[in-house]
Amino acid sequence: MSFSQQVPVADGPRPRLEVRNPAGSVAVDAIDGAAQVDVDVEPLDAAAEELLDRVEIDVREGGSDSPPRIRVTVPERRLLRTPAFAVRITTPTGTAARIAVASAEVELTGRFGDLELTSASGDVEVDQAADVHVRTASGDARIGTVDGRASVGTASGDVRIGRSLGPLQLRTASGDVSVEHAAADVSISTASGDATIGAVAGGAVQIKTVSGDSAVGVVPGLRVWLDLSSVSGRIDSQLDEGGPAADGPAALTLALRSVSGDLRIHRTAVSVA
Repeated sequence: MSFSQQVPVADGPRPRLEVRNPAGSVAVDAIDGAAQVDVDVEPLDAAAEELLDRVEIDVREGGSDSPPRIRVTVPERRLLRTPAFAVRITTPTGTAARIAVASAEVELTGRFGDLELTSASGDVEVDQAADVHVRTASGDARIGTVDGRASVGTASGDVRIGRSLGPLQLRTASGDVSVEHAAADVSISTASGDATIGAVAGGAVQIKTVSGDSAVGVVPGLRVWLDLSSVSGRIDSQLDEGGPAADGPAALTLALRSVSGDLRIHRTAVSVA
């Protein structure tokens, strides 16, 4: 047994989703050409089955300049138990979303607008979005492509970014941070976690760690300004390898700081579009 509802979406601004689900899972699939938002809520335990009729789906119609808002809320407590629900949604491409969970897993497939995601211990996974803001305590955050800005903060979870076209701000205490391709400014702060950027193409990169190691790959042809400091860690720069950089002012600034972590800078053959 599950609770389902379909909400037609007219031409105009893409809809905005708001989902609250403390335990279980939230899966949202953005589909090109979708003409409606389909919501399905399935109970995952006995406590959730008893509260299924208290699931709320609130729809606020939009106008020519304002998007429709669809809010999905599940009951949070049953005596001393937290009910677990699986929330599954299909929506048009470009949908913006605000999702809040506690121990639920969040998976967003397809291309989205602006995203705001908060989690306690659940993992967060996103294919592609315009702007992304993620806050989690112990959950991991994995984001494929960010078209605009992204900020991710976690205590003990790992952070992984595939391709970033806008500024990044990533913070973690003990989790590792990795970015495959960065085309703009990057700020990374971690205590004991490692920080890795596979290929960076310009802007300013700032990395601060205490005991974690840092490694940055620089695309060919960039003139780089280096500001590196580690109290007891090793510093290894291999920027002279792979041919001379282009003449002119520095196109990339690397400011790396660590207490005991190692710092490594190298050329990469990978370019960032």
